[in-house]
Parts: sequence; C-alpha cells; structure tokens
Amino acid sequence: MSSFSDPDIINTIRQNFIPATDNDWYNRRRQDAAGKFFRAVAAQGPRKGSGTKQGHYILTASGKLLGFNNNRSIQRRKAFIDSALEKWHSLPQSQRAPFPIDTAAASKGQLDPKYHAAPPAGGIVLVASSRILKTADNQQLEICSSDDIDHGWGHMAAIDRMWIQKKEWQGLIHAAKNGGKFPQPLAYRLLRYHLLDFTRGEPVAWKRQEVHRFKLEIVPANGPGHYRIRGSALMATASDPSIAKRGFDVNIYGEIQTGPAGRPTRLDLVALGEHWGDGPYTKGSRPGRTPLGIAFRLADPDNPVDLIRPQGSHWLKGYWEADKH
Repeated sequence: MSSFSDPDIINTIRQNFIPATDNDWYNRRRQDAAGKFFRAVAAQGPRKGSGTKQGHYILTASGKLLGFNNNRSIQRRKAFIDSALEKWHSLPQSQRAPFPIDTAAASKGQLDPKYHAAPPAGGIVLVASSRILKTADNQQLEICSSDDIDHGWGHMAAIDRMWIQKKEWQGLIHAAKNGGKFPQPLAYRLLRYHLLDFTRGEPVAWKRQEVHRFKLEIVPANGPGHYRIRGSALMATASDPSIAKRGFDVNIYGEIQTGPAGRPTRLDLVALGEHWGDGPYTKGSRPGRTPLGIAFRLADPDNPVDLIRPQGSHWLKGYWEADKH
C-alpha cells in the first residue's frame, strides 16, 4: 500500500501541513527565485551538489528544513513526519509565524522560461492514466492487483498529461472532415511520449526511429461533430522488434465530440496492447509480453493537478516537434 494511502498519514498531513508538489528536474536547474529557494532547502539535507534532489521535504515557510525522506516504507514515513513535527513545535514562535510575502513584488518576479511552461493558449490538455492488466480465466482483461506482481508497487494507476496546441486540435478536426489522415506531428507525440509504461517510474520516451510502424485515422462518426479514431502502432528499442529489450505493440481507439465552435468537448482515447521490458528508471516489469492499457480524457480546467506539465516535455521544442527530433 502507498504510504500516502495510509489513513494515519493522511490525517496527520491534513491537520498539520500544507502539502505541495513540484518537479525536482526543473527546480534544481531553474535560475529564478523558485529554483533558488528549492536548492537552498535541499542543501540543508543529504542531497547536496548538482545531482538529483528527489524526495519528500518538510520545511517551514521561510525555508528551514525539518526533515527529508525518500523511502516508501509506511513506518519510516510516519517516523519522518513525527520527527519533523517535534522539531516544528520546538522552534521559537517567531520561526513558526507565517512568512511575510510581498505579493506585489512576487507577481513581478521573472520565471526562468527554459524550465517553466504553461498549457498552450487555446489548446487542450489530456490526462493519461496507465494500468497494467492481466488476462482472466474468461479471457477478459482485468486490472492487476499487488498479488499479481513480485513487488509492492506498479499495479496502481499512473498519471500523466498530454498537451495539444490550438492549431493541432483544429488540424485534427479538419483532417476528420477531409480524408482522415491523422496529423503526423501529433501522432508522433502521442506514440513517442505518451504510449509508454509509466506505472513504475519515469519512462524514457521512444526515439523517433523506434517507432517502427503506425497507422492512425480519424473519420466522421454518427451525428454532427462526432469523430472516431482508429489505429495501431509498434514501438521497440531495436531495429528488429522481435529481439528488442523493450517494446509496445498497441491498438488505439478513440472518439471526439465538438461543440458549436468546433472545439472538442469530449476526447476519449484508449491504447491497449502488449508491452515488454524495462526502462532505465522503470525496473521490475513482468516477464514477457503483458497487457498494458492507457486511457486519455479531457482535463478538468478547474483541477490544478490536471494542468501539470507532461513528463516528457523537458525539451519542449522536441515535444512539439516529435516527428522531427
């Protein structure tokens, strides 16, 4: 069980902390006030220097580190939280007071554009959920549980997001009305950066040459403003997919509905196929080819979690131009 599914941990956090999450990869590199603050906090713990600073930190609003942990054990996570709370209560009242923030000055602060990005104006955001599956006795696919794998993680849903620019979703609808050819840059972004097994960590995106074949089409369906996506693809890490150490042979199904202005009001997409192999940071895959499902839906614009940057967008130009780089 995840430590953040433990009722005691949840209650303790709700009653005593303001939870926040961010991406270590960006924050340890960004040259702005946010990056400077994060590195100053991390420097008080065990992860000094230029390497990864990934982990869980408990700190005061002024940036004093009270505890660091990067272990999945529920017991160690509870001990880490309890220790930080003891340190908090031992601080003088002056250090526990709310930290004064000049909101006017903060609003004028410059964010490092190399490591800060927002969803594209006028674009759409898809939320991707990935689950490992199994074939039941009745030959139907089912969601795996912790009993179906050799370790205690990887069976739960993993979440990512996909960004689509305004001109791209407009081009997609145009394609549906004029021949059904799926726009190539969007197709390569979907295949390379989002049809991945990210159930056990951060996957490495497929290289362009690792997309061995794909066929995607989008055509009108029943009713106005209703379109259907169908296709298949094969990604593999060797020139001969049969000997590749990692790969995904997948079928793709989807439906789009648009409103009066032509903008998608519903976009559901499912990728279902056989995945095999580990990535450098996603060890512990099941042996052989095993079923993997990835479902996409339109993001909720009022849910900040749905607007988190895609994991594969570290190099944003490469993400937008997945068919070229």
